[in-house]
Amino acid sequence: LESLLQRSFDNKYPTNNIVAEEFCMSKTFLYARVSSDGQSHDSQTQSLMKKYPGSIIVMETASGIKARPMLETLLEQLKPGDKLVVSALDRIGRKVSEILDKVEDLHRRKIDFISERESIDFSTPIGRMVTAVIASCAALERELISSRTVAGIEAARARGAQIGRPKTISDRTLSRGIS
Repeated sequence: LESLLQRSFDNKYPTNNIVAEEFCMSKTFLYARVSSDGQSHDSQTQSLMKKYPGSIIVMETASGIKARPMLETLLEQLKPGDKLVVSALDRIGRKVSEILDKVEDLHRRKIDFISERESIDFSTPIGRMVTAVIASCAALERELISSRTVAGIEAARARGAQIGRPKTISDRTLSRGIS
């Protein structure tokens, strides 16, 4: 695109000015991520599309612990003046340090970042501080859920419940086959 625009501006190759302006203008990108194929992006995208009509939508299905190639590509392609909008802060990262690194990188590159749920201006020092607090709370929430899950499994085992996949062969049959 850059070479096409450069040739156009050099007047060697005439092009439609509207097209040239479109490529030069800043753009708004909506990023939505769900963890599995069974989930829908609708809850994230519908309200954002109403609030930011004409935005470019980037949707990805990627678990929180796996790589997010669509997000990484999008972040690389953003230019100063562009805007990245997500439904919630935890859509761009799982760890506090990861989220803060991305927000700082966007700020340094003069790219606006909006997280609708938190309604924070990330371009200010207070906004970045609040981002750190919110990201820490999200990490705490994930850790609490994980510890409650483990505690629930241990309690179920103590009650004699079978956890996991049912046995396909009985202990009696197994012991006869081994002896």
